[in-house]
Amino acid sequence: MGSLSSTMGLLSLPPEIRDQVYELLLHPNNNRTYHADGYTDYNFREALALFRVCRTVYYEARDVFRRLNVFARVETPWMDADRHVNMMGRVPILMRGVRATRFEGHTLQVDIATPSSAVGAGGTHHFVLLADDLPAFVRAWFYWNLSNPGLNGFLSLNLLLRDPHAPDWDEPHVRRDVQRRLLLPFGEVKGISSFNIGGEPKPQPKIVAELRALMAVPPPTPEQCLAECVRLKNEGNELLQKGDCQGALATYTRAWEAIHIVVKGRQRDIYAEAFFAHELVEGPFAGRSGQLERMNLRFQLVANTCLAYLKLEDWHELRFWGMRTIELMRQATGANEREVAPEEEALPAFPGAPQVGKIYFRTARALVELGEHDAARRLLRVAQVYLPNDLTVKKSLASLAIKIA
Repeated sequence: MGSLSSTMGLLSLPPEIRDQVYELLLHPNNNRTYHADGYTDYNFREALALFRVCRTVYYEARDVFRRLNVFARVETPWMDADRHVNMMGRVPILMRGVRATRFEGHTLQVDIATPSSAVGAGGTHHFVLLADDLPAFVRAWFYWNLSNPGLNGFLSLNLLLRDPHAPDWDEPHVRRDVQRRLLLPFGEVKGISSFNIGGEPKPQPKIVAELRALMAVPPPTPEQCLAECVRLKNEGNELLQKGDCQGALATYTRAWEAIHIVVKGRQRDIYAEAFFAHELVEGPFAGRSGQLERMNLRFQLVANTCLAYLKLEDWHELRFWGMRTIELMRQATGANEREVAPEEEALPAFPGAPQVGKIYFRTARALVELGEHDAARRLLRVAQVYLPNDLTVKKSLASLAIKIA
């Protein structure tokens, strides 16, 4: 890359074309590595070799890099905060520890603490994020607050803008669009004990007002979350009936998210258990248990997801989704440790039992196609206990018996 011919070839291009080359090489999305189950990280090592080509390319590429890559540094008194954000929230961390503490290239300083906390023996701890990942960081925070009701009532948040690249002789400046990109994601932080915003330059008043308005909007109630899940589930069912299985699966993913369960590939993260752990008081759910209503919807979504994969004849995905729920059910009866009679494994009085029966039946269909006949027969026998009047289950069991014979 650093040869004279390649350098002259690059500099012979018009400036706007060179900028496009720099953007392709330095854009964060082009330096992001995607791992299984939604995890990502960044590796700019090869892209930043561009800075060593020559002085002219260095200055041109640096300006593009700074425009595309805007950083936020988070400060907390908790030593494991960065690991929690990375592992539980699936938010890529660019720097941590001493490197993050010494880093001065950030445009936003995010200080999170308890109002009464002082810097103790453990000191403060820093980690650095890209602005692109702030929405995921704040969304994870939103879920943690729902999972631990009242958490934000013990926390303070200070947001400070800064211009890391302003020369000493110039006024600090952060563009309006960058301010919005950095600050507005924090609108999902609700019920914080103490909140301050400032810095040099001072944030634009309209953006501050918009942020405070977003923070003041209460999150949807459990009843509203459940109602939205039902709406999306029904919308997915309509797509499934029309033969749009992929559209149905995408809509079911949104239905999961409505009740604060995030599905990415085969990974499913369940949040806000405590949020639903009380008697509901609004609309058609009044007087019912929030946990039971959420559980029923979870079984319906799994059953419908299994049906979509059955229609797609994607037997491996059907097996995965079905068996995950079946293994959870088996843990409740001890059937995961030893083989028990179908009548012992089934829980016909369990809320959502018909949906559980469908999960057993549809998963058995996948096992038949995959040649796992003994396991399929066991599932069909349990499905028959859940769905004693379902002729399709009886016919499938009889057909499988003939096939095995």
